[in-house]
Amino acid sequence: MSRWWSPGLRDVERPPDGADGGTAEEVGIVVTNLILVALFGFLVASFSTAVVVSRLVYRTDVRTLGSGNAGATNILRAFGWKPAVVVLAVDVAKGFLPTLVAPRLQFADMPGLEEVLPLIAGAAAVVGHCYPIFAGFRGGKGVATAAGMFLALYPVAVPICAVVFAAIVAGTGYVSLASVLACVSMPAVLAASRYGLGYEIPGETLFATILLAGFIVFTHRANLFRVRQGTEHRFRG
Repeated sequence: MSRWWSPGLRDVERPPDGADGGTAEEVGIVVTNLILVALFGFLVASFSTAVVVSRLVYRTDVRTLGSGNAGATNILRAFGWKPAVVVLAVDVAKGFLPTLVAPRLQFADMPGLEEVLPLIAGAAAVVGHCYPIFAGFRGGKGVATAAGMFLALYPVAVPICAVVFAAIVAGTGYVSLASVLACVSMPAVLAASRYGLGYEIPGETLFATILLAGFIVFTHRANLFRVRQGTEHRFRG
């Protein structure tokens, strides 16, 4: 029987000649599956950790302080390292868990879908963190949650991105710039692994990480403008 190349970078059987390859009902099930997984990731990450911690513990909204961002860095500046560690850990988990669980949420019999679901769940979690439905759609910048997604997909590559982050912070003091470059380094590492070292990195994964890196650049656009102007906050260890 002939074979054909699927989106999941695997060989699957071609439907017999004359068959349409799937009914409208099957397509509807697949689309519904994708939407539900995306919604799952979005809702899980819509729990804004920084906002909850600042309101419950310090009786204020961290978005009214410092940079106005609902993320670990602003928590660190406003309240210190202990709550910042908690916020960072939970924000990473918000990207890690949906990405890890997503393949188990497959109820549509579609070859290759199990490889797409983690990307959708993880990306949706990043968006949910940035635009949390439970916090007025004003959240963080998505870096920690994206790190959690990457950690679930390619944990070996994450330390390389962490080194990039640490080097930029040490050299410039700009956490925002370091965050952007660390996220941009992920698709670069995956591309080098695929095309330079011959590792099997699915094309859709590489494409998704490029889009996600672009989204992180977008969420940091104001920070990057201030870096260019020399008015961005610097981290002082």
